[in-house]
Amino acid sequence: MYRAIVLLVGLPVILVVAVACDSEGSASPLEPQPPASAAPAQPAAAAQSGPSSPPAQPMQPAQPKPSAPAKSTAEQVGAAAAPTQARVGDRSSRPSPAEPTPIPAVFPVSVQAGDGREITFDGPPERIVAFDSAVVEILFAIGEGDRVVGTHQYVSYPPEVAEIAKVGDAFNMDIEATVALEPDLVFVFFDRFVQDLERAGLKVLYIPSLTDDFEKIADHIRTWGRIVGNPDSAEAVAGDFESRVASIRETMEPVGAGPKVLQDVGGFWTPGKGTMMQEVFDLLKLENVAHDIEGYAQISPEVIVERDPTVIFTSSPEGFTDEPAFESVRAVRHGNLVTLGSDALSVQGPRFIEGVEEMARLVYPGVFE
Repeated sequence: MYRAIVLLVGLPVILVVAVACDSEGSASPLEPQPPASAAPAQPAAAAQSGPSSPPAQPMQPAQPKPSAPAKSTAEQVGAAAAPTQARVGDRSSRPSPAEPTPIPAVFPVSVQAGDGREITFDGPPERIVAFDSAVVEILFAIGEGDRVVGTHQYVSYPPEVAEIAKVGDAFNMDIEATVALEPDLVFVFFDRFVQDLERAGLKVLYIPSLTDDFEKIADHIRTWGRIVGNPDSAEAVAGDFESRVASIRETMEPVGAGPKVLQDVGGFWTPGKGTMMQEVFDLLKLENVAHDIEGYAQISPEVIVERDPTVIFTSSPEGFTDEPAFESVRAVRHGNLVTLGSDALSVQGPRFIEGVEEMARLVYPGVFE
């Protein structure tokens, strides 16, 4: 009989799995665990308290309260993989890739906008107002961040954006301030201001934010490489993103069913099917207790208690530890209230894969290093 002791220590949070066997155990402790039985599939009821609409901006990570020592009866958090399985981040055994052939910039470039129109670029835009966190991060990642002359006030990464003009608050844009920056391209992730910007004589590219299929992030990186005339650097970043996804998928192949999880993004709002986070859970073989929710919605405390997640990802652990209704939930009883170290999973850019890797290491510390 195998038991795992889970410790939650400091920030970032580290879950440690310690395996012990009794005198009658015969199976190897490194074998993948069999799939856990699924929670009853019933609609998640709306919470009786909390905000009536989803947060406009993802919650920022909060400092968790010091955890009490894990109890001796703590349950196993993740399934273990064979010890010979490749570890994420371990590139020592991989062959050195052949030197890639440089990709030349070619213009004109045409990109299909979210409204179906073709937006054509005869040359790379020099001054871009990127009203989107993901696009800002993409441009900096491919070495073209100096083209960004404006964005919105919730963009916080990379640190250099602190010096960039802010012309709105993500969902409200100051058109006059945007025009004053004299951009030759304005990118927006929603169409509310497209007509106003075009009437002001500005070139606008509108592409809706990705809501699912996170592997398309690599395609978006390549698209921006073409737009700014740096497809070579964009291919390197996109290729790295794809190879890291493939590495996680390969590492997870021998792993059995993982633990039941809940991600609270604030006020019991949580992702369900049709979201990037559900795809992350599927990749990591985690059972999302909100699997029957469409998109993002509130889940009631009663459903959380009933479905009894083993791990809860939250930036506000006190919302669970200070509520007596959750005292029977395994994640609360065993201190598995995990605050991720960054907001990488809330931005559909190059850092998204870092968030996936962090979640993988926290849930499967013996598999991912």
